[in-house]
Amino acid sequence: MKVQKIISLDPQTAKIAGRIKNFSAWVRMSLYAFDQENDVASEVERRMRWSQACRMVATALIEQSKATDPEFNGDVDTIIAKAMNQTTLEEFE
Repeated sequence: MKVQKIISLDPQTAKIAGRIKNFSAWVRMSLYAFDQENDVASEVERRMRWSQACRMVATALIEQSKATDPEFNGDVDTIIAKAMNQTTLEEFE
């Protein structure tokens, strides 16, 4: 469950916040970094490494699927999107 919090910005920081695609996600990521005593750059780097690792695993799954079933036509992005949206193992078919 998400909790609404209100922050106050001055005109300059409001302009900066307006350029951030998903400001709420950016704030959450910054708070996670703070909680782990990291800076935001380290948190972004950690998330990028995690994303790359997930892509490598998905690529391996695709290769194994094609070896098992030559007619398999899935791709990495579809596998990742499906995995990100599932809530139970049974939903991943």
